[in-house]
Amino acid sequence: MTVTSHRRSCAVLKPLALAIHLGCLSLTGLALPAFAEAESAMLGQVHQYAIAAGPLNAALNQFARDSGLYISGLGELTQGKQTAGLQGRYAAGEALQRLLAGSGLGYRLSGERAVVLQPRIQSGRDENNDLILAPVTIEASSETVFGDNGEGGMGVSVYNQKTIEAIPTGAGNLTDLLQINPAVDYSRSSSNSASSGSMRPDEISIHGQAFYQNAFIIDGIDTTSDLNPGSGGDTYSNPITPTNLSMLGGSSPQSYYVDLDALEMVKVHDSNISAAYGGFTGGVVEARLKRYSGEDSVSIKYGMQSDAWESFHVAADDEEDFSNADSYDGSFTPDYRKQNFSLTALQGISDNLGATVTLSRRTSRFRQQYENAADEVRDIYYNDTIDNLMGRFDMAVNDRLDLGLSYRYANRYHDGLTSSTYDGTFEKAHQGYGLGAEMAYRFDQSKLQMQLAFDSAADTLKSDSATFAYHPSANYYGSPAYAGAYGDVNQQQDTYTFKVDWQRDAIQWGPTRHQLSAGSNLRYINAYYELPRDIESYVYSCISGSAASGCNDSNGDGVHDSSDEYLRTYAVNQANQLSKEYGQLSLYVQDDISLGKWQLTAGLRADQETLLDNLDLSPRLALQWDAFGDKSTVLMAGASRYYGRSFLRYAINDTLRSWRTSTTYNSDGSVRSTSQTSDRSLQDYNLRTPYSDELALGITQQLGPVAATLKYVNRESRDGVQRTRDDDGLYYYTNEGRSSTDEITLEVSSRDALQLWGSQTRALLGIGWKQSESNAQSSEDSYDETYTDEQIYYHGNLIYSDQLPAWDYNIPFTVKFSTVTEIPGWHLTWSNFVNLRSGGTTAVDSGEDYTGSDGGSYDIYEDRNFDDLITLDTRFQWRPPLFSKYEGYVQLEVNNLLDDVVDTSTSNSSTSYTAGRRASVEVGLRF
Repeated sequence: MTVTSHRRSCAVLKPLALAIHLGCLSLTGLALPAFAEAESAMLGQVHQYAIAAGPLNAALNQFARDSGLYISGLGELTQGKQTAGLQGRYAAGEALQRLLAGSGLGYRLSGERAVVLQPRIQSGRDENNDLILAPVTIEASSETVFGDNGEGGMGVSVYNQKTIEAIPTGAGNLTDLLQINPAVDYSRSSSNSASSGSMRPDEISIHGQAFYQNAFIIDGIDTTSDLNPGSGGDTYSNPITPTNLSMLGGSSPQSYYVDLDALEMVKVHDSNISAAYGGFTGGVVEARLKRYSGEDSVSIKYGMQSDAWESFHVAADDEEDFSNADSYDGSFTPDYRKQNFSLTALQGISDNLGATVTLSRRTSRFRQQYENAADEVRDIYYNDTIDNLMGRFDMAVNDRLDLGLSYRYANRYHDGLTSSTYDGTFEKAHQGYGLGAEMAYRFDQSKLQMQLAFDSAADTLKSDSATFAYHPSANYYGSPAYAGAYGDVNQQQDTYTFKVDWQRDAIQWGPTRHQLSAGSNLRYINAYYELPRDIESYVYSCISGSAASGCNDSNGDGVHDSSDEYLRTYAVNQANQLSKEYGQLSLYVQDDISLGKWQLTAGLRADQETLLDNLDLSPRLALQWDAFGDKSTVLMAGASRYYGRSFLRYAINDTLRSWRTSTTYNSDGSVRSTSQTSDRSLQDYNLRTPYSDELALGITQQLGPVAATLKYVNRESRDGVQRTRDDDGLYYYTNEGRSSTDEITLEVSSRDALQLWGSQTRALLGIGWKQSESNAQSSEDSYDETYTDEQIYYHGNLIYSDQLPAWDYNIPFTVKFSTVTEIPGWHLTWSNFVNLRSGGTTAVDSGEDYTGSDGGSYDIYEDRNFDDLITLDTRFQWRPPLFSKYEGYVQLEVNNLLDDVVDTSTSNSSTSYTAGRRASVEVGLRF
């Protein structure tokens, strides 16, 4: 472990020079031609395909959607036939040839952008000069890193399994993968050098929206937690505040902390999002669990990371505390060790049934010190663990019917210390488990998919005591006067989902081509908050004498103990449970209309939920123009509305406070006063659903060996939930939250690899610029932030708070550059991720006032600027063949290789630095 003291770092010239050098080297590989000759211009058009092995009918339907070709003859000709699928970029003719290989079918051209299937006769051409294909041999999958990006359209980024395996992702959590996406932003505190021991995954923001307003989908099911996701961050101490009882902090919108080893694909929908998706104002993160593809395999991995391999950077004033880990709340973790283990198996059970499973555990153990109320310095070792168990069973019943069963379990649990005074320990957990069944049936001209799922998300607190007390008499002997812990809390959300999606094959209506889709999603949610036992607090006072000296011996027995005290305050949070049952019904319809070079996507979504009792209508419109008819230049414009989520916390905060009764006593034991907060209903707030209106403009351009997408997105968000006080001084929720974000992103990806000395290098470049304003000026309170409509003085003008720079998730300029080099002869893969992040600005209250011309007094806000940061993460993977069916696995990853750090503190009272250089090693075996 290396510890370096810093005041502020801005030495970025050397890292920048290296980043530019790496960029120039890798972009050289983008200058290769790669278009195959075809029978016609139509069949020579190159597209990206990700078509799974399975029934030929379904594969050809997907091929038609991806290529823009119309295929007839899909009835009896394809019945009962299978295909090996297709992954990668191909000319349309070659792709169709590969899909039909071994089926006994050929095809002939039947007009512009149309082909007809027919039985194969022989290789060559028939008497009508129509193309008849001979059998071909299917080669190994040509799936490439970055090859699927943009496959889903201008607002979708797709990361296939090879991308997931190649990109340096640090801890290997789902949101770690998304760091290469220019539309995804992270908190400034997401990579803190003083909390390296934590296992909590990062949260993300998309286009300036609240991090808790994203939808997380696994295998088509919305698994997002709506308990208390806005209260993010770790909680190694003070897990609740008994005097102001509320929901548990440290929750997350991610019900499942997913291990990337369990996934075969991840899609990020950030703009022009289909009407099929709802429940977000930011974006949609859609994960797909691994499916059996015909090859049995088992992969075992073990990895380790240690403080001995990390360079820490701390302020000089904090160096001693840091070295001693002198922070009971987990903010200092210089002494830690992380380990991870995973097992992934793919197994064929019968000719048409396959199964997959991923089992993993990631652990961290780190040391802390704290000084209790008796001035005693004690060590405490925290344990932080994430367990994962996820997998699927998939059956192809026949060429029309597919069945699937998925299961998912993830649990993060860690221990903690109640406080430096109340020294009882606790264990806190964030857990999700679920089961899903799905059926996909292919009619002659359409596809129907039905899903039934159950998911449970829970946050729990288990303490070793539900009683905490203060005895001042203990001070006489220098013993701790405080003891106990804050009891137990359970908060849980059980969700039952029934989902139906229908998609019609493309049909021709006059000059227009239509692809209709529709669906519904019915969800029933049973959420509750529970205190399984009373939480009791006893505060005693001295009958005579001072508490600091330990009370006088009032009864003259020669001992200073509880008999020399009287009970001053007794408070109890009574064991209780509050349940909220509510439903959500969503309906959508969408039509993708093609007319020549134009394509219009028109969709409408309706969401009705009974928690806030709102009906929300979301129109979605997107227009594309294929300028030359070959997908080489495509212009896009879109306008959409997205409605966000509502949370259980809105409904229960006041109810929880009503469970608490506090009684104050006189020294003679008589009651002085009793207090209890009243219970109020959520309906008193009359809340509207938060929403975001989007305007998107963009262009995609194929420039020979590269593909580029330039996009502008504006988000105007309204009706965000915040708090204010009524005339009685009580909090209540309002819809005063507002934000405005303008963002420009440029993404450039290689379509072909640089072939150099037996190696293949591919690259992805993302550049983002963003300006975001918001009246939410805290990254901790979220929807419990207190709203004020008072003006403030900023940059020489009186403004309202929604004109201030967004407090967090507001990096104004980023450059994200990734390269992956494969050396097949050495079984080696070398990956790099360069991240340039501008510092940006946050506005803070200076503590001074400005007197306006009207005589009013206004808080003065001033800028707090941050330094720019450049990091380089690198990963080496070596997969040597050991025996005929065995493959070794060795991986070395170094994050922030250049060891550049910056101060991310938001106040002068504390100093916080980004993480320094750190390394991890992973070994494994595949057979």
